[in-house]
Amino acid sequence: MRITLTTLLSLFLVTAFGQKKDYNIILDNAKVLFKSTRDLNSEELKQFDYYPIVTLLEKAVQLNPKSAEARYFLGYAYSRLNLKDGRRMTTMNLDLLYKSSEQFEKVIQLDPKYSGEIIVLDPYSKLSAEWGSMALSYWYNNKMDSALWAFKTGKKRGGFSNFILQLNKKVLDACSKNAILIASGDNSSFPLWYLQLVENYRTDVSIIDINLLNSPWYPAFLVQNKSVAFDLPNNVLDTIEYTKWKNKMITIKDFSWEVKPSYYDQYLLRGDRIFLSLLKENKFRRNLYFTTGFPEESRLNLKDFLSSYIVVDKLSIPQEESIGFEAYKQLISNYLILSRHLNLNSPDEMRLFDDLRYDLLDRVNDYLSRDEKEKAKALMQLLDKFAGEDKYPYSDESAKKYVNSLKERI
Repeated sequence: MRITLTTLLSLFLVTAFGQKKDYNIILDNAKVLFKSTRDLNSEELKQFDYYPIVTLLEKAVQLNPKSAEARYFLGYAYSRLNLKDGRRMTTMNLDLLYKSSEQFEKVIQLDPKYSGEIIVLDPYSKLSAEWGSMALSYWYNNKMDSALWAFKTGKKRGGFSNFILQLNKKVLDACSKNAILIASGDNSSFPLWYLQLVENYRTDVSIIDINLLNSPWYPAFLVQNKSVAFDLPNNVLDTIEYTKWKNKMITIKDFSWEVKPSYYDQYLLRGDRIFLSLLKENKFRRNLYFTTGFPEESRLNLKDFLSSYIVVDKLSIPQEESIGFEAYKQLISNYLILSRHLNLNSPDEMRLFDDLRYDLLDRVNDYLSRDEKEKAKALMQLLDKFAGEDKYPYSDESAKKYVNSLKERI
């Protein structure tokens, strides 16, 4: 794969600069090369050289400084130079961070409702992720003043929006005292840490990023900060890798469940094994929650033992009953009212808000299926009051059809 990509790079560079500095050709070639890295495994990605892609994109921006898309991809390319994956997060380079941040800030200035191709995160969320990663790097290196500076600077430069922070406050509020919260995704982990470190909010909750458990440095960092404990010693945590795995019954205290392979139906990844070690050591002494939208393959097949509380899923053994109508109505109202903080220019924020609306719509559908139309109607009224489509458009056209079909049934 590396040979193929190197050949493509050489060919594209020659082609691009042989076409009279044609902006479109240069940008298209750079985008193809950037997206080709999606097919690389972790070792190939570790060896991949992003500098030729940066060269192409810098040229594209030079030819068309007002191209938000060229700047968006250039910001991502600088970011990948700095941080290809979580393994290098502890050694982030501030100069490269400034370069990537400046490009995303310029994207927002040129095209506030960015309409170009999105790689993973929109420019607002990417600013949070960039500065949040820098803050975590400082935190790991015992530079707490610098970590706070990075978080605050990230907010000043366009990240950590009011909606994202308010939503994650609700996530923390949904957790019981001294709980463990397993987070997934840049719009969860970094804002949660921001709230704890900058605003000193709900510091009793231990926030664990499930993806970073795969990195070599993160488990020991958690132990050092006394966030959680594992049933494996540090020297094992440092070296544990993925392993071949077949369906296996795991028992913790009086609870047993079947853990299946998480990768290609054959393996259990490093992060999964470390998460399992966390569960074994915790022995359910502390309540455990997951952020919503969690990848199922990372939850160790615990889906059937989770109780939904809209913005979090709680590991409940035995499983708790679902929230009653009045309690649900109060909770969803508290979440939908966050619409006043929404940045309508951020696709990521709108998708997160859609998740709240879909939760309500699914509950409406359940009530209708049980012929409880008055309850369904009351929830739809909340939707119209706080989150009407006329003011807060859905990110997916199918959502409008779903809403209309439910209203017809009511």
